Amino acid sequence: MRSTTASKHLARQANRPSFATALTSLLPTGVFLVFDGWLGLVAAMIAASATAIALLGLRRRRGDGVGILLPLSLGFVAVKAVAGVVTGSQVVYFGAGLGLTALLAVAVGATAFTKTPVASYLIPLVTPYRYQSSDHPVYRRVSAQVTAVWALAEIGITSWEAWHLTVSSASEFVVTRSVVAWPVMGVIIFLLIFFVRFRLDRYEYSLASRAGLPVDSGIHLSVDAGPLSPTNTGDVPGLKGSTS
Repeated sequence: MRSTTASKHLARQANRPSFATALTSLLPTGVFLVFDGWLGLVAAMIAASATAIALLGLRRRRGDGVGILLPLSLGFVAVKAVAGVVTGSQVVYFGAGLGLTALLAVAVGATAFTKTPVASYLIPLVTPYRYQSSDHPVYRRVSAQVTAVWALAEIGITSWEAWHLTVSSASEFVVTRSVVAWPVMGVIIFLLIFFVRFRLDRYEYSLASRAGLPVDSGIHLSVDAGPLSPTNTGDVPGLKGSTS
């Protein structure tokens, strides 16, 4: 059984991106557009990849890297750049990222059918819940639904991007991706967050109310066959309280 303590710790440790960080992440896109219009596709691929590698290097110096993900990202950007420059193909350069995104979406979506959907680790980053954890059936069901919807949406958008890549220029693809695909995914994520809050917030307050406990009581509830304790309010079957 896992309590919500681990989830809260994860939420505290998460570095939520600032507006400046979000703008910085768009820098390689801007560099690509400038160099593509100025010196052509190959120069744009080199410049954008160099910018992305430099930004990743700065993250590593600041200690923002997450384990092995940072060196893997550096390696992927480098390999993608080399493949794109050698072939001179925008399909190879951008297609590598699209393929990786599709594979990631499939892998994430598959966890919706397991006991620990990926969203169960991410929901605490949005709103930690005191009385619910991934052991609770409602929490797990919502996590599975969110995971599946995100994966399907990502696969759908990536498929559209792959088609668009084959019928447009590199600059057109980058611009359309920035002003259409990314904002659409942003809206979907916002709606999923709203769905999580709508489903779990109500249940959180319902659990606390039915158990006669304040929301900030410090008692965590999780799935169990026994009655609610230590308050001895057995009117909420299937839950067990544990102090933290």
